[in-house]
Amino acid sequence: MSHTAHNLQQRRRLGRMRLLATSLLCAACILFVFSCLWQQHYPALAYLKAFAEAAMVGALADWFAVTALFRHPLGLPIPHTAILPQKQNKIADELARFIENNFLQDKAIASRIYRSHPATSALQWLVNTDNQQQWLPILTRQIPLLLRTATASDVSRFISQLLNTQYSGARVGKTLANLLLLINKQGIDTILLRALLQQVRRWLQNEQTRAQLEKSLLSWVGRIEKSDPSTWDKLKASLKTTLTAQIDDWIAGKALNWADSYIDAVLANPQHAFWRASRKQLLIIERQLRRNRRWHRQLATSRQQLLQSAALQQSIMDLWDSFVGWSEQDITQHNSWWQQQLIRLCTHMQQQASQYPQFMRRLDTRITLCARHFIKQYKNRVSQFIADKVKSWDSRQMVDKLELSVGRDLQFIRINGTLVGGCIGLIIYVLSQWLSH
Repeated sequence: MSHTAHNLQQRRRLGRMRLLATSLLCAACILFVFSCLWQQHYPALAYLKAFAEAAMVGALADWFAVTALFRHPLGLPIPHTAILPQKQNKIADELARFIENNFLQDKAIASRIYRSHPATSALQWLVNTDNQQQWLPILTRQIPLLLRTATASDVSRFISQLLNTQYSGARVGKTLANLLLLINKQGIDTILLRALLQQVRRWLQNEQTRAQLEKSLLSWVGRIEKSDPSTWDKLKASLKTTLTAQIDDWIAGKALNWADSYIDAVLANPQHAFWRASRKQLLIIERQLRRNRRWHRQLATSRQQLLQSAALQQSIMDLWDSFVGWSEQDITQHNSWWQQQLIRLCTHMQQQASQYPQFMRRLDTRITLCARHFIKQYKNRVSQFIADKVKSWDSRQMVDKLELSVGRDLQFIRINGTLVGGCIGLIIYVLSQWLSH
């Protein structure tokens, strides 16, 4: 239900209760007039008259009391009426103090938070499939925006400073090894190799690129022949014809065709020996980076040279821009890589939580302590905000809000005052008659 519809419903309920209370007052007035007119003929109507008199007094007194809370009765500036508008600032301060002392109690709130197991509850909400359909796309769309906050030059400068101050050769090697291991576990190495092979195939199938590759291949073979003349070289020299050149062209073309067909077979078969060999070689490099001291010394020597290289800085900047651009394209895909990584992260967190429940309890404790500290530090600001907010209200707005909230219940005071007042008046009249006899 909207706020406007709720207010309209409250006004209607308040109007009905006002009408009921006023109707009882009118009924008491009618009974009083009727009993006065017919009492001479029917003496028993004196009891009805006593009831009606007291009911009118009770109804009017309670109407005055209820109305005086919100406004001047009949518009008359009677002292100590329109209490709420005149005491608005004091009410605001007292309300804020009441909320601060009775509701913003850090121990009570922290205890309630701890009993609710916030870490477990939040994790269960994150791994819920229905919830993931809501928050995953929203969070994924924010990733490129978050990456854009760091410019390419800032990233390059940060990496350079980090390498210069925090990384020795051994640490650089271990970091690179961890990066390769992460790439292998996430399957990124396969994605990158597949993209590279696809690009190589496009080069091999392009006529201009193919001609250039054949020329380079023949030039390379020629250099080998000149440095170490073989029987084939001597045979070509003896023939002195173009036949050997044609044979060389044919062999180069066949070599490129074989390379194209081999790459096609590798791309078509995920179980191809090439993929096993590449993963094996990646793990070998990872172990060397992690353990080989000679590699560590070479990395330490190369580190300063790399840091001073403008080409490296530019490469880092270009790589960062490419990564951000790729992320922007990835989030538009149905099977986004970023979304898959977030799902894997949530699944991993759930597995870790089930294996190490004590960690979740410590996390609950940490969240509870943070919440308690936050409440203790800022509860006075919350109460001050409440006080300032109430003081800033227009007095008519405040009266209207309060009357809509409690006005219906206050009308019961008028109704009860009418009925109870009439009953008390009748009892007093009966007692007076009994005492007089």
